[in-house]
Amino acid sequence: MSSTYQVIQEEGIRLNANESPFPISEACLKEVIEAVNTIEFHRYPDDSHQQLKEAYAKYLGLQKEQLIMGNGSDEMIGLIIATQIKENDCVYTMDPDFSMYDYYTSLHGGHMATYEYPLNSVFDVNNFIENGKKANAKLVIFSNPNNPSGQCVSETDIKKIIEAFHDRIIVIDEAYGEFNDFSMLPYLNEYKNLIVLRTMSKAFGMAAIRCGCMAACEATVSSLISYKVPYNINSFTQVCAVILLKHTQEMKQNIDLLIKERDTMYQKIKEADLTDITIYPSKANYLYGTSSRKQELLDALKQHNILIRNYANNDSFRISIGAPKENELVLEIMKSVFQVKHQ
Repeated sequence: MSSTYQVIQEEGIRLNANESPFPISEACLKEVIEAVNTIEFHRYPDDSHQQLKEAYAKYLGLQKEQLIMGNGSDEMIGLIIATQIKENDCVYTMDPDFSMYDYYTSLHGGHMATYEYPLNSVFDVNNFIENGKKANAKLVIFSNPNNPSGQCVSETDIKKIIEAFHDRIIVIDEAYGEFNDFSMLPYLNEYKNLIVLRTMSKAFGMAAIRCGCMAACEATVSSLISYKVPYNINSFTQVCAVILLKHTQEMKQNIDLLIKERDTMYQKIKEADLTDITIYPSKANYLYGTSSRKQELLDALKQHNILIRNYANNDSFRISIGAPKENELVLEIMKSVFQVKHQ
């Protein structure tokens, strides 16, 4: 794993950052513009995030006292690790997984222990637990669905992990939770050591405003909230997020379309006669793949000004699910590179 998180912003068809291909609706945009006139720009933001917490808690089916709001869920990752990890402490995660876990751990003098994510076999929860115990993990954190593979640890296995590390904080990063079949949010009061992370960047299509949260039992929230940076969410973000959280039906329609596009794309790739490439099933808004001829794919996509996520030093890549026409174009390019030409 690398402690460096790459931010790549270029022009073209951007299928490299798992952003939503759908802009917010005209109706939502109109509400946002009207709401801007109510912001007192000479005043600091509401540091208690009361309206935002109420709206987000209602959407998640929680109480507002169970939330800490952040400048994206990244900030919440940093807060959790800062409060739990000191010099030489171990943070346990998957490999591959989100590189920001490594980044924040290194800032506080901790070190990472990883468990290789089984892309081609069943996840062995007992082995995962055993390895974490041997590493003396102080904190367990992993994305579910996994970033970048889109694979998922089952609800039953996550419960086993939480129970096995009952005296440790377990963080389930559900940045792509809306695209999955289940969430661990309903178990927050049952498991006091469980924290779930959520964001509005992906499913809500609001990456530009940077709004996320951590959810936990009230006791855990009370113990951590004093470490939150003051005024961490600006007034504009709070206003936008509250408005979007009133329009969840629109967001859910977009999710349904993306899930349909994801599954269709995966099925069409499987049905195509492709060689030298493997694409894995996903429960997120992207597809993960490997190929010994990756560079040929990257070059072909570049000719059409299409950007995907390229993982350096190995043969893997990740393709965000875009709008239907974008997905069709990517599929045709993949066929041109990898499809067997029959005589």
